[in-house]
This record gives sequence, C-alpha cells and structure tokens, in this order.
Amino acid sequence: MVKNDERIIFIMELGRLLDEYHKCPYEAVKKSIYEDIVLLRHAIDPDANDMPASSAKKPS
Repeated sequence: MVKNDERIIFIMELGRLLDEYHKCPYEAVKKSIYEDIVLLRHAIDPDANDMPASSAKKPS
C-alpha cells in the first residue's frame, strides 16, 4: 500500500508526465510516456481500470 507522502509525490510526477505527453511531438516517445503514466496511475490507485477522458489518450 502506498503511503500518503508517496502518493503526493506520485501525483506530482503524474502531472509532470501528462504535461510532457501533451507537448511531445514524437509518437514513440509519447508511447513510452503513456506507459509510465499508466504505471504511475495504478501505483496511485490499483483499482483504476482506465484513464479519465481528460487525461492522456493511448497513442496509436
């Protein structure tokens, strides 16, 4: 289980990754960032099934 102070760090990192994802012009890099976002999202909330609509969408 993630401690509250760790959760705050994960949420801050998630925000940074979302910013990087949206600014990135390279699909291969976006895919890697997306995978990191998904891993971090599940670390924050292991029961989460998917990302909210306003967040990063899986690159094609």
